[in-house]
Amino acid sequence: MRSIAHIIPALVGFGIPSAMSFSIPSPQQILESFSGTGNEICPQASKVSFPEDGLLSALRFVQDEAVRSQQAERLSKAIQVPTTVNDYMTDPYDEGFAPFVEFQELLESLFPLLHSRARVDHVNRLGLLFTVNGTDDSLKPLLFMAHQDVVPINDPSDWTYPPFAGHFDGEFIWGRGASDCKNVLISLLSVIEDLLHQDWQPARTVVLAFGFDEESKGFLGAGHLSAALEQRYGRDSFEFILDEGGMGLETLGDNDDIIYALPGVGEKGYIDIVFALDVTGGHSSIPPPHTGIGIMSEIIYTLERQDLFVPVLNDEHPSRRKLECQARYSPDYVEPWLASALRSSDHAAVAEKLAVARGDMFRFNLQTSQAADIFHGGIKSNALPEKISALVNYRVALHQTPEVVKQRAIDIIRPIAEKHNLTWSAFEDPATANEEPAPRNNHLALSILSTPLDPAPTSPTNVSTDAVWARFAGVARTSFESVPSLKGKTVVVSGDIMGGNTDTRFYWSLSRNIYRWSPARKDASVNIHTVDERMSIDAHLEAMVLYYNLIRSFDSWKHSAEVVADL
Repeated sequence: MRSIAHIIPALVGFGIPSAMSFSIPSPQQILESFSGTGNEICPQASKVSFPEDGLLSALRFVQDEAVRSQQAERLSKAIQVPTTVNDYMTDPYDEGFAPFVEFQELLESLFPLLHSRARVDHVNRLGLLFTVNGTDDSLKPLLFMAHQDVVPINDPSDWTYPPFAGHFDGEFIWGRGASDCKNVLISLLSVIEDLLHQDWQPARTVVLAFGFDEESKGFLGAGHLSAALEQRYGRDSFEFILDEGGMGLETLGDNDDIIYALPGVGEKGYIDIVFALDVTGGHSSIPPPHTGIGIMSEIIYTLERQDLFVPVLNDEHPSRRKLECQARYSPDYVEPWLASALRSSDHAAVAEKLAVARGDMFRFNLQTSQAADIFHGGIKSNALPEKISALVNYRVALHQTPEVVKQRAIDIIRPIAEKHNLTWSAFEDPATANEEPAPRNNHLALSILSTPLDPAPTSPTNVSTDAVWARFAGVARTSFESVPSLKGKTVVVSGDIMGGNTDTRFYWSLSRNIYRWSPARKDASVNIHTVDERMSIDAHLEAMVLYYNLIRSFDSWKHSAEVVADL
């Protein structure tokens, strides 16, 4: 363990007195001081005992070689159907969606009981809703989600195995969609099929919803599925919603005795800002001081250097809960100053120090990101560019909104436009903007590519006040502490947020308990969205254990005070 002397310099800047003014407490004393104020650090829900319902144990999935072979074959076959989408497929009857029909025919052949006993609805042609009705209408249904689509392939020759071969090497299943997220879809269908084989008759309704364009924002799939579910069940009608995503199962450093289970309980917001410049053209032998490309370059340069976004770790941010858990359960493997820093009220200073220590992956959990992704301009080497455009993507931090991002763009662009004698307009409403027969010359227009998305509502993670989360976390602990790969380990459950967006962006009105979690161990889910995507068959089976146990544990459960327990 690092000595206490390493803590002293780190305390400066957090509003904590220097070492000269008092005796420095140990990290354990600092943590105990939290408890002394009635705010226990990282309380954990008690593990959940499964009901006496006559159903077989979920551990069969990770112990039976026949199940292992069956699941490898199911996921391999699912990968072999290339259900790719791009950003320009806006009609579910587009011929590009033809593989989805084949994919759904495959699902019907792989899961015949589900298709014969459940209610199956096709929404907006290709969205899939499976409903297994329960016997007790007073119990809110459970909603499990996944998506059928996958991102396209660039160059198949870059892959170790063909991207749509579904190759199984005995440990990993390789191919596009193996980890994002046909593994989740196949796991869920397999669990329901298994339950139906046992003549399962649920008290609580279980719904599966599978969109088909999540990788291109989800408007065709999840956008219509969520509307259909709200019409059928009403607002706030589901006990919880579980989709893909999250940070899986992680360890800290070389300490593998503590496993951190990190469902996503929130998502950053999203906005694309388009900068479009129309300027006078001409021969490149007589150029102005700055061509349109030069002006647009100045805009991007200034956006990347002026009034920059900063990270903030306020008291409500889910990452604070994760840090508190790490400080409590892995004190020898975190920054020696972490426990002290978490006592500070200077949320920006703490966030910046953590971002420097932990890198960009952590920084952008706490900070709005800005990425200039698309730039167009010019058509000929001897002709001045007349139309130049750029697109800048923002993932909006929980403490900000897309409106803040838009106003910052206006403030930065205004002096640049005036400097170059440009007229300019910002975020005009298409319904009220004046229609002009020709583009405005020497004009800069700011617009948005699609409707901005606010940061998602953060789902509650207080085990003392939210019974649904307490039971969900308790089932997760029980499930993963029982699988062979984690036997003897301690599972600590804490929510976190996602930098990307899932299909849950359309489901906010249906439940206050929305979780995004593909519960795979580190190095078990590899290369999402890139070459050699693959999924460990063991992690796939362990996810089935969780889904199966959640369905059983919530089936006839009604809200009551869940017991909070120390590990």
